[in-house]
Amino acid sequence: MNVKLLGGVFAVLLVCVCVAGCIGTQTPPAETAPDALVGTWVGVESGLLVSYDMTLVCNEDGTAKLTGCFSGGGLSKTLNANLKWEYVSGNQYVGKSGDNSLAIYLTGDTLTITVNPKKMGIADFDIDYDVHMTRSSGAVSTATPTTTATVAPTTTTPDAVVGGWKGTEDGVVSYELTMVYTADGNGVITGTFDVMGQKKSFTKDVTWEYLNENKYQAKYGSETLPLQLIGTELVVTLVPSKLGIEGMDNPLSIPTSKI
Repeated sequence: MNVKLLGGVFAVLLVCVCVAGCIGTQTPPAETAPDALVGTWVGVESGLLVSYDMTLVCNEDGTAKLTGCFSGGGLSKTLNANLKWEYVSGNQYVGKSGDNSLAIYLTGDTLTITVNPKKMGIADFDIDYDVHMTRSSGAVSTATPTTTATVAPTTTTPDAVVGGWKGTEDGVVSYELTMVYTADGNGVITGTFDVMGQKKSFTKDVTWEYLNENKYQAKYGSETLPLQLIGTELVVTLVPSKLGIEGMDNPLSIPTSKI
């Protein structure tokens, strides 16, 4: 699971930690199956200091979707994040997004996320506390089309990427990315990354080409950006630091939709 959009939440929850004593400790329970995290998880809290309503959908292909809203201490945050998760051992999993990761523990139908704001660079509070979510029965995974396409990619036409594509995300690391590809093999990629309030923008003129099946690639200078058309989404994999976004050195896959 991706953690970058949880940042606004963590800053708000610090009020709860310091005033209401919400610091959590983790006792390892019985071992769980590697795929036990698959499903829908809901966390709801309504109090004087903190209120939130969060839904996490974990899919079989290791992707996840986090949506919801948080408010408290005069702050409010809306979440809409694409994440990745994987099994570690015992009852432990890890959620990932770019350079960030979170420890996740599963006990029965309760999911526990252990958070340290200082280690995540969100605030100067070196403490661990737990956020709890419960399994929601009857909820359906939102990524069935993506899962199917990933397992058995369909062959697309060479010119299927021609046109404009846009992807956005709002969180600790927010971005807005636009790609335009023309039929003559040229294109332009523009984007803005907002990392903890620090905005940086870039524009790259590129060339693109079709490879095989549903795979393409865009090039600028000596850099190559893999492109994959999955259903109605064009996923681009890039390294933000190579585009001038300092401190983000790991590859990031960004889904975009046609505009």
